[in-house]
Amino acid sequence: MSEKCCNENKHGTVFWLTGVPASGKSTIADEVQKRLVDLCLPVENLDADEVRANLSPNLGYTPEARDENTKRLAWMAMMLSKYGVNVLVAAVSPLRAYRDRARSWCPNFVEVHVQAPLEVCQERDPKGLYARAARGEVNDIAGMHMPFEDPESAEVTVDTTAVSVEEAAEAVLAAARQLGYLQA
Repeated sequence: MSEKCCNENKHGTVFWLTGVPASGKSTIADEVQKRLVDLCLPVENLDADEVRANLSPNLGYTPEARDENTKRLAWMAMMLSKYGVNVLVAAVSPLRAYRDRARSWCPNFVEVHVQAPLEVCQERDPKGLYARAARGEVNDIAGMHMPFEDPESAEVTVDTTAVSVEEAAEAVLAAARQLGYLQA
């Protein structure tokens, strides 16, 4: 006689944080991760830059490469979430089609639009991306050189110039609770 797995048919939630570079996606994802750990819930944080660096270091930033990177992130999120893991994906994912694909693959999906004015992102510039653009070294920044399509129906929109990281994380978790994805 086989015992049923305690997570059978209990998908984890996929929190997909999207926004232009330096808007605050990774910072919010880190805070949400801490809160899920504090609730003793399984969680994995898939930061797009880290995944790209470790799994696809030669993948560029063309539209096709961005599509492939977000497809890989969505697939990993789907696979983890089907076993009850809550997954945070912090990725620019500039086109709605990329995010819509992830939504269609992941039953419990919370899209989080992380906003900040471009000037603020340029001031923050934690990875030096905007500084490199100013020197003419890069010309493929979403929201600056390439399109960034704002979500049309994100479950959460956070303006990181108006709320704290803690308030943003609470808004993200509140949305998941309201949707019935998190009971804690």
